[in-house]
Formats: sequence, C-alpha cells, structure tokens
Amino acid sequence: FLKDNEITFLKFACTEMTYKEIAEEMNLSPKTIDGYRNDLFRSLNIKNRVGLVIYALKNNLFKV
Repeated sequence: FLKDNEITFLKFACTEMTYKEIAEEMNLSPKTIDGYRNDLFRSLNIKNRVGLVIYALKNNLFKV
C-alpha cells in the first residue's frame, strides 16, 4: 500500500534528520520530500512527524 520511496522516507523520518537532510540522502528535492510527507499525512490520517514515527513503529517499518 505504501510505495518504496514513501517507506524509505518514513524510515528516515524516524531519525533526527531534517527534511532537507532526508532529501539530500534520497537524492530528491525538498519539494518531493514535502510531497511524500503530505501524501502520508493524508493517506494515513496523520497530523505530524510524531504520528509518522508511531505508525512506522507499530507497523514494524522501523526498530528502535
């Protein structure tokens, strides 16, 4: 249901990296990263980055 790039973004979002750093790491523009973030917020009914981290943890996409 999630695209590979969205999953990769989600894993990076669980770190202390800024969105700009995530964009650089993924070789994408910051606007593309904003798009991934906003699409995930909308499709997962999440309101902020903390919600993304909780989603990733609950769904075993990221381990602490």
